[in-house]
Amino acid sequence: MLRYRFNVADALERAGMNMYQAKKSGVLSQNTLNKIKNEDTSIQLDSLNKICMILDMQPKDIIEYVHDEKEKEDTLKNFKK
Repeated sequence: MLRYRFNVADALERAGMNMYQAKKSGVLSQNTLNKIKNEDTSIQLDSLNKICMILDMQPKDIIEYVHDEKEKEDTLKNFKK
């Protein structure tokens, strides 16, 4: 499972991009902002690119993969040959 390494919404605000500015300027969509606020990592790569640009970070600095055996089993259960 993917998860954020830190509170991205807070980091964007510290970088001078509060949620209102991001939405109004169109830098990030309302949908993306809501996902970030709710710690939902299912954002588009274009949005992740913009977040990396604003925070001057690499994707690996922002998100991480955490192994979840149940998720793996659920994902692969129909893949078995």
